[in-house]
Parts: sequence; C-alpha cells; structure tokens
Amino acid sequence: MSGAGPKREVPIGFKPRGTPGKEVMGYSAADVERYVYCPLSWALARRGMSGVDEALQRGEADHAAVGQRIAKWRRILADHHESLRIALYLALTAASAMTLALEVVFLDAHWAYHTLLVMMSLLWLFIALGFLLRAILKEKEAQEVVAEAGLVEGELAYSDLDRPAETLRSEKYELSGRPDYIVRRHDHYIPVELKTGRTPDTPHDSHLMQLGVYCLLVEENYGIRPPHGVLQYSGRTFEVPFTDEFRDRVLETTLRMRLSDMTGVVHRNHERPGKCRGCSRRDLCPERLA
Repeated sequence: MSGAGPKREVPIGFKPRGTPGKEVMGYSAADVERYVYCPLSWALARRGMSGVDEALQRGEADHAAVGQRIAKWRRILADHHESLRIALYLALTAASAMTLALEVVFLDAHWAYHTLLVMMSLLWLFIALGFLLRAILKEKEAQEVVAEAGLVEGELAYSDLDRPAETLRSEKYELSGRPDYIVRRHDHYIPVELKTGRTPDTPHDSHLMQLGVYCLLVEENYGIRPPHGVLQYSGRTFEVPFTDEFRDRVLETTLRMRLSDMTGVVHRNHERPGKCRGCSRRDLCPERLA
C-alpha cells in the first residue's frame, strides 16, 4: 500500500534536456533504461529532480576502475600497432636495400659498396624482427589485461570509460547514447555495457532495453547490424542476441515514452517496496511504496 496517498499524474511535457537553446536527440539510452525501471522515476528525472544515490556513486567508482584498465589496454594496443608499423617499414627498407645490392652485383660485380648495402639491409632486417617481437609481446600483454579485467575480447573500437567519447546519435529513431565500450570482432561492432552491484540470474529488462538502444546506435553509426550486445555484470557476462523481436521491443518502448511525454500521464509500474527504497528519487515521488 502506498504511503503517499492516491496516484497523481506527473506533468512532464516533451522538452529537450541539456543546455538551453541547444537541441538534443530525443531520448538517450539512459532515459530508456530509467523509463523501463520505473516510468515515474524517469518522469521525475526529466523534470530535473534528482537525489542522492549511493549505489550510483559506487557504480561510478567501479566504472572509473574499469576505465583505468581500458586506458592501459588502449596504450598497449597503441604500442602494438606502432611496433608493427615500424617493423613493416624497416622490413620494406631492408628488402629494397637487398634488391639494390643484388642488382648492383649483377650489373657490376666489382662495385665496392654492394657489401655495405647487404650489411645495412641485414641490420634493418634484424631491427625489424626486434620490433616484430615487441609487437607480439604487446599483443600478449593486451590479452592478459583483458583477461585480468574481465573485459570482452576483441579490438577496442570505442570507449567512454577511460575518456569522454563522442555521443552516438540516430536521426532515424531520435536516440542517442554512449556505450561503455565497443569491441570489433571481424566485421562486427559489439556494444558492451557494464553493470555493477548484485549479479542477477537473468538480465534486468531495463538493462536489456538500454543495451538494445546501443545496438540500434551501433547499427546506424557503423553501418552494420551487431549480431548481439553484451551486458557485463561483476559476476557474469550475458551475450544478448539483437534479434528482430528485441529490436521491436526497444522501438515499442520509445513509442510508449513519447506517449507519456505527450499526455503527461505516467505512473509507477511495480508493487515492490524494495525497489522504491533503492530509488534515488523516492523522497520526491508521489507514489512511493516505502
């Protein structure tokens, strides 16, 4: 039974959030996650009502720790690619010098500098092998960082954890968002969202819808539909197939949000006092249960 009297409509109106005079794209992935968790909490947030959320603060600290590991992963990958690039240039230089030396010997066997060219080409080749070995060691080190941090394997294509990343936008669906990170596997880009706190047996619907928005954004921004997205909890990782049915559920959710915005009618969507106790806007909510 509610401790705050009968339900009241919460007028929200459809107003862009952010800097006055600067339009923002429809809804963010965080908006969708919050709406599915509780439409009333989402409505209060859109009205600028926020509260103290200790779980959110702990989550930010955990995300920052993962961001440090991703920053290390990024540095190692940069060293790996640079070592490969240098090894390639040196190998090409060595091959060119060796080819020139052989041509000179063929044209003039008595030319005195062909031995010097051969020695220089061998030196460059050995240096190239050294950089190649360094690249291999860096690749192994990157794999170890990924394994120790529990990160999703693949080529790091995007990260909002170690430094602010560009917001992904979809004009088609009027959505925006910044996934925690994106990895590339072969020709596919896979969005990954980190979730802290207790690990559920199955992903929460609110988290699934947020991930679905990221899949839509990846599809539009990278030009290829991801086969799945990843929800990464502290104790378990879920690969969520991005099926047509899942896509339709995400779009249906955004339609309900627009309807709530237009009508201003929005209510609590649960009967769980514990959920209210865990909400940062519980003290401001007219329909709170606890």
